[in-house]
Amino acid sequence: MLVVGDTARIYYPRTKGLVLATNQPLDLAQVRSAEWNNQFVPAANAVVPATATEAWWRYNIVSEAHSATHWVLSTSTEYMDGLDVYVVQANGQVEHRRMSSTLPHEQTHILRTRHFNLGLNLPPGQVVTVYIKAPAGQMVFPSLSEQAHLLQQYREGDWAMGPYFGILLALAAYNLLLYFSIRDKSYLLYVLYVGFFAALQFDMTGYWRQVWPSNWSGFALDMRQNIVLACTIFFGTLTARAFLDSWRLLPRFDRALKLTLLVAWLPLLGPFFTNPNEALWWQALPALWTCVVLLTAGVLVLRTGYRPAKYYMAGWTLLLVAVANYYLGLLGVTPRTGFWAAHGVHVASALEMLLLSFGFADRINLTKRDKEAAQEAALQALQEKEAAQNQALTALRETQHAQEVALVVSREKEELQERTNHELAERAAELQRAYQELHESIRTSHHLQELDELKTKFFTNISHELRTPLTLIISPLEQLLSEAQQQPDQPAPPEYVLMLRNARRLLQLINQLLDIARLEAGQMHLAAAPVDMVRTVRTSVSSFESLAVSHAVALRFETELDNLEVYLDADQFDKILYNLLGNAFKFTPAGGEVIVSLGQQAGRAVLRVQDTGVGIPAEHVPLIFDRFHQVDDTQTRRHEGSGIGLALVKELVTLHHGSIRVSSALGEGTTFVVELPLGNAHLQPNEIRPAMAASATNAGFAVSLPDFIDQPDTALTVAPSDARPLVLVVEDNPEVRDYIRTCLATEFRVRTANDGEQGLALLKDLEPDLIVSDLMMPVLDGLELCRRIREDEHTSHIPVILLTARAGDEARLTSFGLGADEYLTKPFHPEELRVRIHNLVQQRRLLRQRFGREVTLQPRDISITSADETFLNRAMAVVEQHMADTEFSVERFADEMAMSRVQLHRKLKALTDQPTSEFVRTVRLRRAAVLLQGHAGNVAEVAEAVGFANLSYFSKCFRELYRQSPSEYATQAIATN
Repeated sequence: MLVVGDTARIYYPRTKGLVLATNQPLDLAQVRSAEWNNQFVPAANAVVPATATEAWWRYNIVSEAHSATHWVLSTSTEYMDGLDVYVVQANGQVEHRRMSSTLPHEQTHILRTRHFNLGLNLPPGQVVTVYIKAPAGQMVFPSLSEQAHLLQQYREGDWAMGPYFGILLALAAYNLLLYFSIRDKSYLLYVLYVGFFAALQFDMTGYWRQVWPSNWSGFALDMRQNIVLACTIFFGTLTARAFLDSWRLLPRFDRALKLTLLVAWLPLLGPFFTNPNEALWWQALPALWTCVVLLTAGVLVLRTGYRPAKYYMAGWTLLLVAVANYYLGLLGVTPRTGFWAAHGVHVASALEMLLLSFGFADRINLTKRDKEAAQEAALQALQEKEAAQNQALTALRETQHAQEVALVVSREKEELQERTNHELAERAAELQRAYQELHESIRTSHHLQELDELKTKFFTNISHELRTPLTLIISPLEQLLSEAQQQPDQPAPPEYVLMLRNARRLLQLINQLLDIARLEAGQMHLAAAPVDMVRTVRTSVSSFESLAVSHAVALRFETELDNLEVYLDADQFDKILYNLLGNAFKFTPAGGEVIVSLGQQAGRAVLRVQDTGVGIPAEHVPLIFDRFHQVDDTQTRRHEGSGIGLALVKELVTLHHGSIRVSSALGEGTTFVVELPLGNAHLQPNEIRPAMAASATNAGFAVSLPDFIDQPDTALTVAPSDARPLVLVVEDNPEVRDYIRTCLATEFRVRTANDGEQGLALLKDLEPDLIVSDLMMPVLDGLELCRRIREDEHTSHIPVILLTARAGDEARLTSFGLGADEYLTKPFHPEELRVRIHNLVQQRRLLRQRFGREVTLQPRDISITSADETFLNRAMAVVEQHMADTEFSVERFADEMAMSRVQLHRKLKALTDQPTSEFVRTVRLRRAAVLLQGHAGNVAEVAEAVGFANLSYFSKCFRELYRQSPSEYATQAIATN
């Protein structure tokens, strides 16, 4: 019996049903008869005989869900030409549905998904029997789930597969461009292999039938899939042969690869076998054979020392293991369920495609190095020929001298001269051939240079595509701010400044990426001009003074020089200074100091940027100039960054023929030293330009922006009589924190904290109605803050909204698991944030009224459903324990609760809307009402029993609560009974 009720779960009833295997065809009436009905056995332990021709599965299902729940029965099977499903209701009504690929899609699918599915009517509490008939050798995997949940699962699967197919298509397109660029057939074979592999996955995952439904027979569908499989194996083998150069490195084993090209077409015989298991072997055996042969080829080539084989072995090993696991699962050798069984081929194939692309790139680099080595050898041979020619000329002079000295041996000298001339002619011919070889090598080098230029052009185009929309954002904002500066009576909205500042930051990051790409390709050239370095550095340092004031960091510039002429590219040098100073301020806390000094030593200008910040760990110092390296990459890191600034500084200093080094001590600070040569002797003629041209290129205009100053929280006080809800905003980014505060200030009282630790400290003095917190913060992140709030009885009642730029389901589920009430992703809509805050505050107000009513109904009459209700039960138990104690005070009550008087007052006020004394009095009066109704004594005795020493005060309080005196209440209770 399968009981279903959870609409957020998928039920797999395969092992919970019964199975009947038979060697003769049966219909539903025969299967339900007593003769066959008793032959059903549990599916978990069933063994289908080899002689069986068909199998029946039976499942008894009972629904505990609402009658309006739409259940869907889905089946996952490789059998394409027939699957019969019979649904028998409790009243005996039978519904028959046939699932076949030859039928119209709408008859076999209630949802447009990859697997067969049909709607299943499950009346609550009634037993519905489902029979499934299929050939005995066919594996059927039924599942049962609620319709909306199943559709959500398929959509999530589609979102996961979309990037996968996108990666395959992007790799195919990229390598196709490379093929047209360098005309290497290896890339064309690789593109065909990737294309057929993507088509195979598109078919085997069911997307082909989902996107293009057809009424093809099972034979036609199997033939289509096997043709695509054969093409995948065929072009995959050709790609491996071309990539590994097996015809050259493994001439004998290359015969096995040629045999694999014939084996690749064996899957075309599979559709001609009616037995599914036999047909499956014609798919699995060629694939497994190919796995073994290609893996062996990679191992053999790797042993020869061929470097690109490492990428081949890594990628193909992953893919071949995943493919082998998949087909072994189809043959029943390995499990067919689980993540790796379902998505192992997808993950491995994406990694294999990427690794093969890296391997192809390595082949290009290897070829380039070989050509360079050949050029060097040719030049060395040319030098040797020239030396030999000089020796021959010397010998000729000696011969001539010998002729002048001794005429007797003139004939011998003439013969020697003839032999020498002949050798010179031969050597000249050899030099000519060497020159031709050198010329051919240069042509090949130019071709590789064109390929590098193509890659650089690609990065440039991408950067330009990003810079164009940024230009259309920055330019209108600058125009609006410029117009606002000309109208002092109408100041520009602060949002304009915030938008323009962050747009410029994004543009700067894009420019840095473009500069690195140009430097790597060797397309950024130095344009140096004589510049007064003292004046330039002093001007740049002064531009950071406002930033230093806002960060409470002392900034000093020190030099003993009046002027220092250095040949600099002013634009590139500004980038060096900006990144070094920006880094110094980023990692120097308030109260620290940044010192910029400039001097001259040994014919070089020496620039030092020193700070008293956090310092760099010793193990990270050698890596600090590596691209994308970050010292702290944790979720609670204090400082943001991309890891490209210092890498760009290193490249730009090298472009100036200078050097840069760093020294740092953890907790003491860091010093960067830049040394640049003086004069222009180290520069090439094309690296020098006149000073007038240099100054002209730096001319420009941009709207100036005021530096952002983080407004202290103490400056945002509100009137004590302000009854608006109090919201605590916890955000480490000062601009985002100020923006959220501005969005909420019109409707709420707002207090702010820089991180989770400061937020917890403020909670000791504040009583906020709601907390808005960022997820990723230094010291204490939003998840840990939420957990501590929920674990503390003093704050567990406060609603929490988490804001984050991480949109993954894992972070969302973790947040809700730790007690977060809402989860919003950045960028968020301000109105949505305000509405959600209002809703949570209103819900907390209604909950407080509910707790107040429950407390006044009856002590010990509250169900424990949360930490707050547990706290209330404990509070009422303490009051009941001291019910008759007239000396029981608020101080003793706080001591019993292990809380201060103020904390107890805040907690009870937040949960019941009653102060502590009123809460105790209400519980006592309700107990008095119960005693009066039960005739437990007269009014004086009841007052004493509930802790009232003054009878008149008891009567006054009782009348305020029940609108009648205690005696009237008791008399009314007697009359009612």
